[in-house]
Amino acid sequence: MTESKRLSNRSTGQFSFQNWLQEGDGLFASSRETRKNWKEHRQKFSKKISDGDAIHSPRESDDWSLLTGLPRSSMLLLGYAVEMYFKGAMAKAYRGCSNEMFERDLKGRFKHNFVQMAGEVAFPLEASDVESLNKLKDMVLVDARYPVFVREGETYSDTVNQQTSRIWSAEFYTSLTELVERVRSHSMKIDSDEKNPASFYAVGIDHDGYLSFRVGGRLPPRITYKLSTIMRENGKTTATDVRALFVVANLYDKRLLHYWDRAIIFEDGKKTDGSPKTIRLQPPPPLS
Repeated sequence: MTESKRLSNRSTGQFSFQNWLQEGDGLFASSRETRKNWKEHRQKFSKKISDGDAIHSPRESDDWSLLTGLPRSSMLLLGYAVEMYFKGAMAKAYRGCSNEMFERDLKGRFKHNFVQMAGEVAFPLEASDVESLNKLKDMVLVDARYPVFVREGETYSDTVNQQTSRIWSAEFYTSLTELVERVRSHSMKIDSDEKNPASFYAVGIDHDGYLSFRVGGRLPPRITYKLSTIMRENGKTTATDVRALFVVANLYDKRLLHYWDRAIIFEDGKKTDGSPKTIRLQPPPPLS
C-alpha cells in the first residue's frame, strides 16, 4: 500500500480553494444576474397584463414560466454559491489531510449541511445566520428545485403562496446575499490574515500513514492522523500512540505537542468492517 495524496497549496480541482472560489463566484454572479432579469421581466409582464396583451400573446406560456422560474433559479444558484465558498474554506482547513478523506467528508459528513460547514471553518455566526443557512439548504434541496410538499392540514394554494412569498421577497434575497458575501469574505481570509498567520506541519508515518497539523489562519488548531499498517499490526491504534511518535526533537514536534491537548483531533480511520471513516476524537476548543 502506498501513501495517498494529500491536500496542499498545489492541489487542483475539488481539492483546491481557488477552484471552489471560482465556481462560487460564477454561481453568485449568475444568481444576481438572474434576479435582475426577473425584475425586468416582471415589470414587462405586469405592463402586458395591464395593457391586455398577455392573454393574446403566443409566448404567454414562456412569460409565466419565466415569471415563476427565474426567482427560484436565483435562489438555487445562491445556495450553490454558498456551498462552494464553504467547501473552499474546508479545502484550507483540510490541508495536509488525504484527498480521500476530504472527498469522503464532503459527500458523507457535510453534504448540504451549511450550518455544520460553518462550524467546521469557524465562520462567525450572527443571530439569524443558522436560520438563514438552513433556508439556503432548503432552497438547494427542495424549495427551488421541486414542486411544493403539502403538509397535512394545509392546502396546495396556501403552500405555494408561502413558498412564492419567500422566494419573491426582495428583503429575503438581499439578506441571504449579504450572508453569502460574508461567507465568501471569511473563506478568503482563512490563511491570508497577517494578524493571524497560519502554520502547517505534515509528515508521513511509515509507508501508508500520515499526520497533519495546522494552527492559526483564523481556524482552531487541528490535528489529523492516519494510522499506518505497521502501527495497526503492532496494536498501536490510539491517539496516545500517535503522540508518542513525536519526541521533542525539533521545533515542529514541540509545537505539535504544545497544541495536542487543545486541538481538534481527527482520525482518518476505519469502521469495524474496515471501511473508511472520519472519527472526531476531541471537541473543538472555545474560540476567543
